[in-house]
Amino acid sequence: MSRTRVAALGAALLFGISAVAGAQAPARPDHGPRNGAGMRRGREFGDRMVKDLNLTASQQAQIKTIHAKYKPQFEAIRQQVKAQSESARALRQKGDTAAARAAFQKVRADVQARSQTIRKQEDSDIRAILTTEQRAKFDAAQAQRKQWMEKRRSGAPGRRGPGGYRGQKS
Repeated sequence: MSRTRVAALGAALLFGISAVAGAQAPARPDHGPRNGAGMRRGREFGDRMVKDLNLTASQQAQIKTIHAKYKPQFEAIRQQVKAQSESARALRQKGDTAAARAAFQKVRADVQARSQTIRKQEDSDIRAILTTEQRAKFDAAQAQRKQWMEKRRSGAPGRRGPGGYRGQKS
C-alpha cells in the first residue's frame, strides 16, 4: 500500500513539474505561412551568399529584384500542390493507400520538375550579374548543393550535407 502511494505521489509531482515547465516555455513567434526552418534557411542563404560572394549593394538589390520576379511562379506551384495534395489525402482517408502514395509521388515529381525549371532560370539571371570570380564561387556552391540534395534524396544518413547555398551548413 505504501509503495503505491509513493508511486502515485511521484507521478503527480512529475506531472505537476512538467505542466509548470511547459507553461513557462516561451511562445513560438509566428513567421507567417512558412513557419520556422524554411524562413531561416532563406535568410541564411541570402546572408551567406552576400558574405561568400562579396556582393556589392547594387548586386544585392538586383538579386532581390530577381527573387521577386520568380516568387509568384513558386507561389503558384505551392498553391497547385496544395490542391493536388488534398485529393491525395482524400484517397488516403478512404483507405486507398496505394493510390494515395502514387498521387503524392506524382505531385512530388511534378513540383520537382517545375520548380527545377524556374530555379535554373533564376540562377541563370543571378549568374548574369556576377563577376567571373563570383560566378566560379556560385557554381561551386551550387554543385555542393546538388550533391547534398542527391545524398538527401537517396536516404543516406545525416540530414546535412557538405554545404553550399540554400541553407545548408558546412
